[in-house]
Amino acid sequence: MRKLHAYINDNPMLLVIGKILLKQATPYRSPGSNGSIAKELRLLWLLTLAEWGRHLGDVNNITQVIVDSHTWFLSSSVEIHLWIQRHGDSRLDIDRQEGDGYAFGTLYPTVNLSDINKAFQCGLDLVKEAVELELNQLPDVEQATIHSVEDWTPPPFTLDQRILLKALVCGVQTTAYDRYHDWHSKLQSSPYGTTRRRSRTSWMCASHHPTGHA
Repeated sequence: MRKLHAYINDNPMLLVIGKILLKQATPYRSPGSNGSIAKELRLLWLLTLAEWGRHLGDVNNITQVIVDSHTWFLSSSVEIHLWIQRHGDSRLDIDRQEGDGYAFGTLYPTVNLSDINKAFQCGLDLVKEAVELELNQLPDVEQATIHSVEDWTPPPFTLDQRILLKALVCGVQTTAYDRYHDWHSKLQSSPYGTTRRRSRTSWMCASHHPTGHA
């Protein structure tokens, strides 16, 4: 939340701000330096990001990433938090977790974006009002331009869950690869030698799929 607070402090005129929270089922643990998995990984070449992607299975899954018998990421839920500036407030209040100006939704394990979409529509109404106010204060603005803004109506469904899930899949895979790459980079062992074989056992394990209705 510190980053969001800092962002609002730097941009006090913000009307809408959101946060997507990807929760892990268990705290991440690296393979460490001992054990059978660590010893096995030392014998394998470090996969590039492109190679990593080719070895993943279900590219639409965000539950867990298992590469070379080690779990690099395990999801438990995906939450969406949205704040909009209420009428009368001078700025966004992201410390509020209920009531007007705050909405909550989920993308996994169930999809529920109803309140988020409603809040986004309210946020777009605020943007519309701000644009109208700004236009009316500018000189020589054509009335047709002002009327076009006044006649605009926010769309009934703002968020496309397919786009959101695609972005989350990318985030999960990138986070998992960063952990994998970081562990290899920190190995306190001899440099990779020509006797090391390239991994052929990489995959993404798909045990669940996001389900539900917005």
